[in-house]
Amino acid sequence: MGENIIYCSKRFMWLMMVIFVSALCWFVLPQSVLAYDLANDTFRLSTGNHGEITKLEIVGDQFPTNYVMNGSNAPPQNTSEHQWVGELMFTYRLNNGAWQEAWTSKSAGARTQSQSGNTVNITYQNSSNSQGIRNFRVDQSYQLQADHLRWEIKVTNTSNQSLEIGDFGLPLPFNEYWSYGGNEEIYETRVVTHSNVANSNSYITVQRPSGIGHSLLMVPDTATGAGFEYMDNWRIEEHPGSTWAADQGGWPEGLTVYYIHSNVIKSTNRGYLNNTSLILAPGQSKTYAFKLFAEEDEQAVKDRLYEEGLIDVTVIPSMVVPTDQKAKFALRTKKPITSVNAQYPSQTVITSLGTKPGGYHLYELQLGRLGQNDITVLYGNGEKTVLQFYAIEPIADALQRHATFIVEKTQWHMPGNIRDKVFDDWMMSTKSKRNSFSGYWGWGDDWGLTHGQFLAEKNVQDPVAAEIVAVDQYLETAIWTNLMNGHHQDYLIHDFLMPEPNDTPTYRGYAYPHVYNTYFSMYKIADLYPQLVNYIHPKETYLLRAYRIFKALYEGPVAYNWNTGLMGEMTTPDIIKALQEEGYTAEANDMIAKMTTKYNNFKNTKYPYGSEYNYDNTGEEAVYTLAKMNNNLQMMSKINTKARAVRGHMPLWYFYSVPVTITGEPWWNFQYTVALQGYAMDDWVRHHSTNPELEMRLTYASKIGNITAINSGQISSDPENIGAVAWTYQMTKGNHGALGLGGGPLFNGWRGMSGEADLGLWGAIKILSADIVVDPLFGLYGYGADVTESGSNYVIVPKDGVFQKLNLITEKLGIELERDTYTTATVAKAKNYVKLALSNATPGAAHTTKIMFTGLVSGSYNVLLDGQPVGSVNAVNGQTTEVLVNIGANQSYELELEQGTSVPIPEQVIHLEMNHTSGTTATDSSGSGNHAALHGGASWTTGYAGQALQLNGTNGYASLPAGVVNQLNHFTIASWVKVDSHADWARIFDFGSGSTHYMFLTADAGGAAGLRFAISTNGNSSEQQLSTNTPLETGKWVHVAVTKQGTTGIMYVNGVEVARNTSMTLSPSSLGATTQNYIGRSQFASDPYFKGAIDDFRIYSRALASSEIAGLANIASDIAPLATATASYVSPWESLTGLNDGYTPTSSSDRGHPVYGNWNNPNTTQWVQYTWSQPYTIDKVDVYWFDDGGGIDLPASYTIQYWNGSAWTSVSNAEGYGLLADQYNTTSFAPVTTDRIRLSVTAKATASTGIQSWKVYGN
Repeated sequence: MGENIIYCSKRFMWLMMVIFVSALCWFVLPQSVLAYDLANDTFRLSTGNHGEITKLEIVGDQFPTNYVMNGSNAPPQNTSEHQWVGELMFTYRLNNGAWQEAWTSKSAGARTQSQSGNTVNITYQNSSNSQGIRNFRVDQSYQLQADHLRWEIKVTNTSNQSLEIGDFGLPLPFNEYWSYGGNEEIYETRVVTHSNVANSNSYITVQRPSGIGHSLLMVPDTATGAGFEYMDNWRIEEHPGSTWAADQGGWPEGLTVYYIHSNVIKSTNRGYLNNTSLILAPGQSKTYAFKLFAEEDEQAVKDRLYEEGLIDVTVIPSMVVPTDQKAKFALRTKKPITSVNAQYPSQTVITSLGTKPGGYHLYELQLGRLGQNDITVLYGNGEKTVLQFYAIEPIADALQRHATFIVEKTQWHMPGNIRDKVFDDWMMSTKSKRNSFSGYWGWGDDWGLTHGQFLAEKNVQDPVAAEIVAVDQYLETAIWTNLMNGHHQDYLIHDFLMPEPNDTPTYRGYAYPHVYNTYFSMYKIADLYPQLVNYIHPKETYLLRAYRIFKALYEGPVAYNWNTGLMGEMTTPDIIKALQEEGYTAEANDMIAKMTTKYNNFKNTKYPYGSEYNYDNTGEEAVYTLAKMNNNLQMMSKINTKARAVRGHMPLWYFYSVPVTITGEPWWNFQYTVALQGYAMDDWVRHHSTNPELEMRLTYASKIGNITAINSGQISSDPENIGAVAWTYQMTKGNHGALGLGGGPLFNGWRGMSGEADLGLWGAIKILSADIVVDPLFGLYGYGADVTESGSNYVIVPKDGVFQKLNLITEKLGIELERDTYTTATVAKAKNYVKLALSNATPGAAHTTKIMFTGLVSGSYNVLLDGQPVGSVNAVNGQTTEVLVNIGANQSYELELEQGTSVPIPEQVIHLEMNHTSGTTATDSSGSGNHAALHGGASWTTGYAGQALQLNGTNGYASLPAGVVNQLNHFTIASWVKVDSHADWARIFDFGSGSTHYMFLTADAGGAAGLRFAISTNGNSSEQQLSTNTPLETGKWVHVAVTKQGTTGIMYVNGVEVARNTSMTLSPSSLGATTQNYIGRSQFASDPYFKGAIDDFRIYSRALASSEIAGLANIASDIAPLATATASYVSPWESLTGLNDGYTPTSSSDRGHPVYGNWNNPNTTQWVQYTWSQPYTIDKVDVYWFDDGGGIDLPASYTIQYWNGSAWTSVSNAEGYGLLADQYNTTSFAPVTTDRIRLSVTAKATASTGIQSWKVYGN
């Protein structure tokens, strides 16, 4: 009769009869006439006149969410083709005849409805519509019971023939309609559906995509044998013109129908399980029933499955399992497990691990066959379920396979052509590059721009020279020369590449992070592996282009920026840090300011998930980064909750931890957000989760999910396609090819165009790690690793594919390598010992490796390299401990961090004599191995003594190893310097990690300032300084030195103190592990290079005395304080201690300090002697005589002798020998080299002699 059914109610008919117009009584009655309302303490339910459920609300829910779709909340679906929740779809035949459709939506005249208490009953039979319910009867009821809604469906064969129901389908359009409304509507009134089509163990969860509040759980009543074996999704090819088909009428998902039996619909080729029919003899009936519960959280869902007689499945590390790793799964059920069988038994190992209290049956699984692997579980009384796993090759092999494929098969080499150096999309259907360069929807956007992005970041971790060259050429030609043609000043990015004039827009903000992240990865490559290839540009060029493209994104005529979370923004803090370290302070501050503005745009947003669509998952990564930068735990928690809510928890590889997109479950599976959104989950579980062992289960699956897109043969076995990637998976598969751009045939369910898959792989590389947990169910387990216990330690072999990050999740310890990889790790459970077997990423090239430890027990740790101590570090609770190790050229090495007392720091840390005439290394002669590398226009020249380092003032400098001063609290840095010409702020040296943490010495601080030393841990606004008003003299060799002891810093020029600061609280150790230790270059990129020469560069671990500084400057200084004084006789009232105590007398009778005297020895000669621990060259002494006005007087005469090694000898050519009171009496003589010197003093006849102070000048 059609969809707007015409009714006359009995009551209305009676009234019309009363007034004698019953023959004319036909009216269209509103739908609410046959609507019924049910309610109890759990649910509020309403039905409609089609027998459907129009409203299903949870009592006490956080928001008034209707969990089902209806004509009001999804108006475009309110058509004659409707298939609301509660409507049914059958295909049947009689006596093996032709198949016939029978849908309740086409059975209006055969439908009767009634309500009895909290039960609504609906019956269908004898429809006059050929596609309606006839030849059998359907009795359906909705009944509110104590804690659930029971939905029962009974089918009775009313014919006199055998009835075979081939399809028994339940359309279940829950309120997953996201085409309308803002965030509040989407996240408070709409839902996301997750399903487990798994025979007897089928179930469905429905909850708000925010993850806030209750969820709806639909399970079969196991006593009735209900369950699902097939999931169909409407395609326009099979339902022409239907707005209920996928991507039609504003509903990208389209209708999903779940089948209890599917022997006919199986022809749509969307199945994973065996297909069955229901056969009923005449008069025979079959009842199926489902229960719907309101559950509070994820654990409540698992508990309900168990209580309802289903199997609660728990699996680690994921339903996707690399072949070199073992999975574990637990089947929690009240029913006996009959068998657990593999689809490919000869390539699968299933090991029972026994049982645990609570109904747990534990198993270990190793897969050997790539692709889908079904594990069939028989249990209970003939019940069955299927766990669908997916095997991939070892992750490192897969990543390298794909990287090789990109370079060898997807990069164009056509000089002068627009295609040149592009990494193109690969089409598996044609086994060739896509070759679309004509504008919109061609090469570019989120698909084309991501291939280079992945390849660049892969080479940050695992450098391959040919791949780096390919990326460098891609950036220079495809991006800079062609895509950004005409935009080298404004840094705008065309969305697509095409021949000039390029008329594609530059406003699409999503394109920008792909490009700037590729440049940033290239910067990191050039920074970490400077000698690996000949780079087109200096590393700073790549970094600045990254920054300027970022700047254009926010300042240019670009959309999707200030209020949109973009893919790839997790790198923002790293780019800021790199700019700071390279001295681009203004640029870093600009990024910080822009991100502050963007954060403020989100921080008060109730649902901070802004992206391109009403509902999406692409914004969480960026917004979580903003929240983390601002320590907004509430926002971070909200994003983590949402990320978990939109992911499937079911034991199906294509749903498990795979975010549901706007297309729902049926298609666009394994979008890049598996990893990008997974970044937020990973950070949360490592740093903030109160239950990390449980949350890690879903979190780790997010790290490896996107690796499934790499074709190792499981997607396409064609050799030409091995190593390619597939854009997305389409779990509903089908006969009509891939949905979305690229289309074409499916390859084992995968879309055969590369597309955005590389963005997911980029995200995966950023978060892949080995994560060790003590799981409450499985015990000790390594996600991405093999782990065993050895006494009080864990022994870990990483298999995560990147081999640079290790986390003890339960113990909360993190280890991260900046470069190189580790092959094994031994880590104390107590977090006070680590041993890493490391592998050099560039064998043959010496370098510095930085390793960051978070969570070490506080204390001092010795650092050992290959068993030899190389330094020590202090771990402070709550802070990251950085260890920098200078590595040789060997392939492998071993690093240990052991708690204990600090290894003594050598007195001389560096001594660069600079006596070279060729080469690019300045050798350290201190024995500490801190050699300096020459860069740019650095060369050798004649020095103050021998040779010197010559710097050209444009790009010449020398670099010292990272962390070279990070253990120093007290220090001396000294050098001979010759300035050729001054440039303000040019550095003699500058040690730091960017423009916030540094210490430097500049020959000219500009303006009225001169020589300056400065140290800071918070940029130039917080410097502690030593300064003079005079720059160093040009064209002359000058000796400069800086010392610090306690809080006193002193600066010397030519051995003379020129500046002192007694309030210097910062030391080199305050700077942390400095990574940029330069001679002749600044941390600030805008500062000039030093022009001149450097010789005899030294660093000591103590503050040298002024006399020692003078000695370095070859200037004779008072060395008396370094000597031990003795005498032939000392009177009881006098002392030797005042001779060299540094006191300056005010007169010969000054008693302000101890004085020497030999009272009661008139008319005798007494000697006073200095002895040193080493020889000095001496040519002068100063004597200040003591006269007490009584028995001690000025002497009659004196002589000076020195020890020549065998006898005392008088000095020669002596001049002076003064005998005056109240002053120093100077005597100079021919230089002598000795470790002992004497004054032989002759007294007057009636007096003895004494001395206030005796200075000796030497070096």
